[in-house]
Amino acid sequence: MIQVVGTSFAVLLAFVILAGFQTYSGARAAAGSEATAVLDMARTAALFPTAQRDQLRGDLICYGRAVVREEWPAMRAGNGSPLVDRWIAAYRALFGRLDVHTTREQLALGELLSLAATRTAGRQQRLDDDTPTIPTPLWLALIFGGSVAVALQISVVDPRERFSVLGPMIAGVAGVVAAGLLVVYFLDHPYQSHTGGIQPSAMRQTLTTVQNLDPGLRPACSPSGLPV
Repeated sequence: MIQVVGTSFAVLLAFVILAGFQTYSGARAAAGSEATAVLDMARTAALFPTAQRDQLRGDLICYGRAVVREEWPAMRAGNGSPLVDRWIAAYRALFGRLDVHTTREQLALGELLSLAATRTAGRQQRLDDDTPTIPTPLWLALIFGGSVAVALQISVVDPRERFSVLGPMIAGVAGVVAAGLLVVYFLDHPYQSHTGGIQPSAMRQTLTTVQNLDPGLRPACSPSGLPV
């Protein structure tokens, strides 16, 4: 009985951890893809007149600030940020006013539209992965299976044996079960503030790089992305 229950629990736990790891990896990749697209958009903006270049870069900086300071904390509760949507609407509105008289500018606009689509896909996946993917019935099955596995270990204890021998054995089984459940929880909540949680490091690096492209640029927003 112990072998059957233990094996069933281990197999179920392995599949759930694999699924959670795929979610975690996808969330990290999406955050990196979004940040890279924003940086490439800021570099492509150099192909347009100075005023339009600076406005586009300013909107992208404000977008990145809003992602870091507003949307990332909101994702821990499964929400997005309307402030991020505001800056998306701002730079998209600018697309319709860009000068596209030369072939170079036409190619640049096409590149911007392609990068904007990549950014949208990265953000959408990031927002999709901020909600737990392990359904409640599966959590109940894991907790029930782990509890039964530990209970069976306790039920076969020989009272004549010393506790100093049996205690560590049972505690070891319980510890392995608890550790497996904690790993599942960690992978299923990739944006939490705990150690190993995905942080907006890629977007912060992008902001630093974009601001270094034009040190004198003054975006129309505060450090948290709020319009000024």
